[in-house]
Amino acid sequence: MNERNKHDSFILSGSVFLITSDGKTVSLPIPSESPYDPLNWTWQKRAIALISIGIFSYSGLVVTQGASVLSGGLATVFPPESSHPFTIEVLITAPTLFMGLGGFLWVPLTFALGRRPVFLIASLLLLVACFGASISTTFYELLICVSLLGFATGFTFGALILIIIDLTFIHERPSAIAMVMAIVAFTGTPSIGLVPIVSDQGKDWNRFYKLWCIPIGISFLVAILFFPETYFKRPIVAYDGRTFIQTASEKLRIYDNEDVPATSRKLYNKELPDMPSRPWIRSFIDLFSVSRATRTSWKSMLLCYPQIFFCLINPLIFCVVIAAAVNFAGMMFIGATYAKILSSPPYSYPAYIIVNVNTCAGVGSLFSWPLGGWLVGYVLKRLAKRNKGVREAEHYLVGYILPVITGSLSTIIYGLAVHNKWHFGFYYLAYGINSFSYTTINLTNILWITEAFPRWAAPALVIVGGGSMVASFAVSFALVPWIEAQGYLWVGLEVTGIQIATGLLFVPAVFWGKGLRQRIHGPWTERREGALRPL
Repeated sequence: MNERNKHDSFILSGSVFLITSDGKTVSLPIPSESPYDPLNWTWQKRAIALISIGIFSYSGLVVTQGASVLSGGLATVFPPESSHPFTIEVLITAPTLFMGLGGFLWVPLTFALGRRPVFLIASLLLLVACFGASISTTFYELLICVSLLGFATGFTFGALILIIIDLTFIHERPSAIAMVMAIVAFTGTPSIGLVPIVSDQGKDWNRFYKLWCIPIGISFLVAILFFPETYFKRPIVAYDGRTFIQTASEKLRIYDNEDVPATSRKLYNKELPDMPSRPWIRSFIDLFSVSRATRTSWKSMLLCYPQIFFCLINPLIFCVVIAAAVNFAGMMFIGATYAKILSSPPYSYPAYIIVNVNTCAGVGSLFSWPLGGWLVGYVLKRLAKRNKGVREAEHYLVGYILPVITGSLSTIIYGLAVHNKWHFGFYYLAYGINSFSYTTINLTNILWITEAFPRWAAPALVIVGGGSMVASFAVSFALVPWIEAQGYLWVGLEVTGIQIATGLLFVPAVFWGKGLRQRIHGPWTERREGALRPL
């Protein structure tokens, strides 16, 4: 028997046989016969689950970013002595930090309790924190509440992606994730522009939080009534003298019954048991119950944290975090300064013109669905066909081309517009393509990470989602001194140069780093905690 190299690509996680010789797409993972398997649900039931998480994401986006457009009014309500040793800016930056920290709890907790209980906990925390902000009277009360709002919204950065993965086949994921991200950004970003109007330019900030308790309350009710448990492990199935095993990375392996590995015999039943008959009233009650998902464990949650550290020091994952942080720096460069510039001479535009910048940002984000989802999915299919039907994780790197180009263009256009006092239409253009870049690069990061390291998808999402938010929090402190020291033109040129440099270095490095990815997988090949389907 010939010895097989443990780094051979055909056993490498991230390489999936997805296109057959006649051009048809293989639907992986293969659904089980269980009605609890999300891949067996009707499209209506899956759509309702996606709508539930979409409403939560929309509500969380607006309520956590609302303080960023209320800073003027908040500064008049809270003089420096009332916020010492902090400044008003901490109300804007704290949610970003706590969104990142939230990812370090919500994602592992889904492996201990399930997706539904954790989603309900996060939804309830969001509602309680928003209500607390609506009745706050002091700076510190508001700071605690907005921090909790950020922590609850951290569910979006990781755990929400795992839910979409639960609900979709591999080939559906680019479009599904792009759809949710694009629609949430398209509706949420313009809504942020309305916050100053409903709060009297921030002077009546309690009113904003009171009003926003309504959509958050609706989100919580929808989650209770309509969001089912999506966490599901597909058991081993024996059929026609062979045993079908879907691994932790969702790859299918077929064995003769006598050749099944001992570890698989120990962990699973050979046959999928028949589902017992249940009265319809019991099935209806189960739909709205809150119970721990089957086959979850606290051990799986705890074992996620060593894997989070492992992903943090993984050079390929670290590159993704850097790319996301640099792109976010460009977004902050525009998003945190355009209102001040357009409301000051020589522009001195009224609020209804400035608000339209957010609308353009929402439209830009919406384009990430067809261009970052459908188009990339089409290219991925073409690449898989040329690769004898096998989709490699490296194929997803094509998704970085558009966001790197548009992100770089947006910051240089903005820097030139501010320096040369160009027409306000250039501000619309810059923020629109910048928002497209930000949404698309985050989509590509998610696809690359989950497919390149499916055994550690959850910990990797914690690092990419939560870690990027923490890095963005650090960037926010450097932005204002940077602009004051060098001016908008040079900051725009420098951010553009950094984005181009990281794009030109990161994408080729990761593409040619396939051998490194193989070596990273090698010694950890049987470790499954934190995987899409962990032990």
